[in-house]
Amino acid sequence: MEPIILIILLVLVVLIVLGRGGRSLGGLLANAILGIVLLFLTNLFVAPPIPINILTVLICAIGGVLGWLIILILHVLGIAFYVSF
Repeated sequence: MEPIILIILLVLVVLIVLGRGGRSLGGLLANAILGIVLLFLTNLFVAPPIPINILTVLICAIGGVLGWLIILILHVLGIAFYVSF
C-alpha cells in the first residue's frame, strides 16, 4: 500500500478524534469494535469472503457500522473488496 494513503488515513483518524473533542471517545471506540466484529462475522456467511486486510480493517475501525455497510455493499456489487481466482 502506498505510504501516502496511510498518511491520509492517519490524518483522517486524528481529525475525527480531535473534532469530537474526546467527549465521545468511548462511543467511537465501541463503534469501531462493533464494525470490526461485524466484518469478521460477515465472512462466516458471505461467499466468497471479504478479504481482511489493513484497508478493510481501517475502514471498519474508522467508519464503524457505516464503514462495514459500505464494504459489504461494494463487495456484494462486485465493485471492490472481492477475491479474484
